[in-house]
Amino acid sequence: MPPGVNPSLPRDRSVRVGAVVAVAIAVAFVVWLLVRGGGSGSSNPAVTAAQTTTQTTRSATPLLEAASIQTLKTVPALVGHPIYWAGPRSRITYELTRTRDDRIYIRYLPKGVKVGDRRADFLIVGTYPVRNAYRAVQTAAKEQGAETFAIAGGGKAVLNKSAPKNVYFAFPRSNYQIEVYAPSPGRARSLVRSGKIRPVS
Repeated sequence: MPPGVNPSLPRDRSVRVGAVVAVAIAVAFVVWLLVRGGGSGSSNPAVTAAQTTTQTTRSATPLLEAASIQTLKTVPALVGHPIYWAGPRSRITYELTRTRDDRIYIRYLPKGVKVGDRRADFLIVGTYPVRNAYRAVQTAAKEQGAETFAIAGGGKAVLNKSAPKNVYFAFPRSNYQIEVYAPSPGRARSLVRSGKIRPVS
């Protein structure tokens, strides 16, 4: 287990923007404790406490499967909003997780890695329902150590120097937020800045 990961954290808890960036470096591994039922962690979008009033704890095991690109294309219609990914890759298994509150995670597993692997060694793109998501990113941008940059389409991205593996972004008038986790510091930022993180279509 990576340093700083606390498996006793309550499921699907909400945190203030200032705290979420500080713990974001451990997010990806904690996600897998949540989705595999092997612990009680949570991935925490950069939202304020007021914005999480509609997010309730869910006890049911989320959907977790190896998905084809065609399957991924059906998900936006099911959840009612776009879902984001890093595009198609060769020799990759797309691990799709859908929680009961419609958080969507697409994890890129290299050939030979089984679905449900608990290591935090792989690219993850998450799409979360968040009310006033753009405002949440703007608020996170005011935190100490935060760094922001604009993205195509008028969006804004934020990361924190204390958690360089995680980038969050959103667009104006949007009620969903995207998180990108990459195991190598700087890679998530590079992917977001390049425009490679885009809706599945």
